[in-house]
Amino acid sequence: MTLSFKSAFFKLIYLLPNQGGILSILLLAVIFPVSIQAQDTHHWGNQFGTRAALLGGAVLTDTLDNAGVFYNPGNLAFLDTTVISLNANLYGLENIQVENALGQQADFAGLQFNTVPLLISGALRLKSGFRINYGLLTPVSFKFNGVARINRLSDLINENESPGQEELVAESAVSTRVQETTLALGVSKKLNLNLGVGLSLLTTLRSLDYSYRFSGKTLTNQLDPLLISRSQNEFVNYFNVRTALKAGINYQGNGYGVGFTVTSPGLSWLGSGTVAEDITLVNFPAPNTNRRYSAYASDRQEKLPSKFKSPLELALGGNRTWGANTLSLNVTYFSGVAPYRVIEVEPNLLIRPNTLTDFSSADFLNVETAMRSVTNFAIGYERRVHDNLDLLGSFRSDFSFYDSEPTLGNQLTTEFTQWDIFHLTFGGIIKKEQSSLTLGLVYSFGNTDAYVQESSFSESNPNPPLEGAFSITKANYSNIGLLLGYSFYFKKLN
Repeated sequence: MTLSFKSAFFKLIYLLPNQGGILSILLLAVIFPVSIQAQDTHHWGNQFGTRAALLGGAVLTDTLDNAGVFYNPGNLAFLDTTVISLNANLYGLENIQVENALGQQADFAGLQFNTVPLLISGALRLKSGFRINYGLLTPVSFKFNGVARINRLSDLINENESPGQEELVAESAVSTRVQETTLALGVSKKLNLNLGVGLSLLTTLRSLDYSYRFSGKTLTNQLDPLLISRSQNEFVNYFNVRTALKAGINYQGNGYGVGFTVTSPGLSWLGSGTVAEDITLVNFPAPNTNRRYSAYASDRQEKLPSKFKSPLELALGGNRTWGANTLSLNVTYFSGVAPYRVIEVEPNLLIRPNTLTDFSSADFLNVETAMRSVTNFAIGYERRVHDNLDLLGSFRSDFSFYDSEPTLGNQLTTEFTQWDIFHLTFGGIIKKEQSSLTLGLVYSFGNTDAYVQESSFSESNPNPPLEGAFSITKANYSNIGLLLGYSFYFKKLN
């Protein structure tokens, strides 16, 4: 959320009568949880296929790999063998750090080993001249677990009630996992010696598990101490199935190739999810009074319909070959997606005691998201150094489509990453008569100096008590991985 919306909400608090003070405080806690904005916000997180991964996805005119079922089904018309890619995996050590997530020296940090299956694919040729390809791939695979904790003395409470500094103990934790698995079925046909066209049906299963918890507490400096605390637990889980169509064309000239694809927006047709929120306030001060209140908000709703949208995608690419060298390029545009609700909840009772009935779960617990339009690019280079050895390398962008607009409202968001990422790859393909082995290294990096973080406690601004404040902080991402792939060539199709 932005500071401007928070200021507007404070005006609402002061306009409410005293009997609604307890509700005001609880609403503040509901509306301003730690906002986690999402590698779940990248279209080009993973690349697929042995060659395609080393070339960074610059393969819109590549006629040697079954990965065309995903990149450009027009490529498939030029293949003349059945190929099954097995054990095409990326093994990586991923590091994420969000500085001062809860306050000074209290960071969200995660270092974890991951393994991503990149592509399992195959093909067969029909007597009609059409070629059918299939592939199973993982476009999105992201997880993060982070915990931040502070324990220090701060002046949290008015001096007339609690002289001196109070001990502040606060801890927040976030856990998120997002994965997409796509089944691609493609059909292609070679129209003449130079031109191939194709169409792929992409059916994607998306699953998300997101949880956030916060606890903050302090005691007044009195003979009979008074406990003041806030605790919060938030949970979102859903799965969704969507389908999109990708049409592609590939023209192969003398020493060059040109390819173009269009991917339709995804059509969501199956999905279910759960949303839960629980907030407890103990002895919180009411605005404009000397009174303290205790209250809680709680709701859990299961088996709610879910939907997820993927954008229109336009890609243009080509390659140029001279001697033993090939240079490839891919530029892909992803359209934006306006804010919408992934899960919409029922208007259940949320806040207790229910002093005002104008607010319900539907005012705060819907899950919303959006996408900015982005354009990514990839440059790949390949050199044949021996009859059975090719060296390949690439550089590609992976810009975040994170859109801040949903966080300006008062609903839930589950995204985490806000940074752009760049990927460098280098490796080789060792070829045998009926198989090939791919080995490579992948290094990815990204950072931002404008990560929006809420509920951050600083020495200069510890109030309001146990709520924290907005801060702009830094976040860093890096990943180093090993690419390992194996392809087996069965027989000629022609």
